[in-house]
Amino acid sequence: MERLTGAGVSECALEARLLLGLATGASQAQILSGLRRELNATERERLLSLVRRRCAREPLAYLRGSQEFYGLEFCVDRNVLIPRPETELLVAFAIDLLRGGASTVFADVGTGSGCVAVSVAITVPQARAVATDVSRYAARVARANAERHRVSERVLVVVGDLLSAVRPRSLDLVLSNPPYIATSDVSGLQAEVRDWEPRIALDGGEDGLSIVRRLAREARHALKRDGRLALEVALGQGRSVAKELSESGYGHIGTLRDLAGIERVVHGMLA
Repeated sequence: MERLTGAGVSECALEARLLLGLATGASQAQILSGLRRELNATERERLLSLVRRRCAREPLAYLRGSQEFYGLEFCVDRNVLIPRPETELLVAFAIDLLRGGASTVFADVGTGSGCVAVSVAITVPQARAVATDVSRYAARVARANAERHRVSERVLVVVGDLLSAVRPRSLDLVLSNPPYIATSDVSGLQAEVRDWEPRIALDGGEDGLSIVRRLAREARHALKRDGRLALEVALGQGRSVAKELSESGYGHIGTLRDLAGIERVVHGMLA
């Protein structure tokens, strides 16, 4: 625990228990009640390796190789952004929009682990998804998660830049958690994010909105009439993203706030 503290890791006691669990396979209940045996040589070496990696500020999700999202477990590695609770609002929006309707096709742009596309597909069985990512390594993780959750027949994962792989006027909905951090702000991020998560999934250009602008334009050609675009945004970006959507020709623009009251999703309808 002292090594974790010295490395600047917060909540060291909790993290030490989690690392011990990963090394030994013991449950947290067993660890809290006290392990009544010595660690064997393999477990000791595994624990030391995990501590070294965590002291280098590698995120716990990468050490585990998985992260929970929307009540589901997703495989993750350094090629994909770690799923976060705030993105569940984007999923909830899509489910509310698509549930109960006829067969629909939606895109998840910059799919990463595939957590958005897979979560929606599981909950809305009549929906089919095109999950795109510019990284073939991220696409590999997304395919594995679609197979893991048995929706690979309805979640097509393709490698491509934004919506370049999608046919015109083929989509009812476009979802994305795009890179939205301004380039100058990336260096100030928490070490676990800055040094380990893929920069391509974080850096949104000079003002954080370069990908948003491109996607708003491309989605106009990929969406059917009255199709919708919904984007996760950063703290303080809601008004700017709504303006970008309006200037790109979208109407009925709205925002959704997360549990902290932050405008987290901006959506609009193709006019």
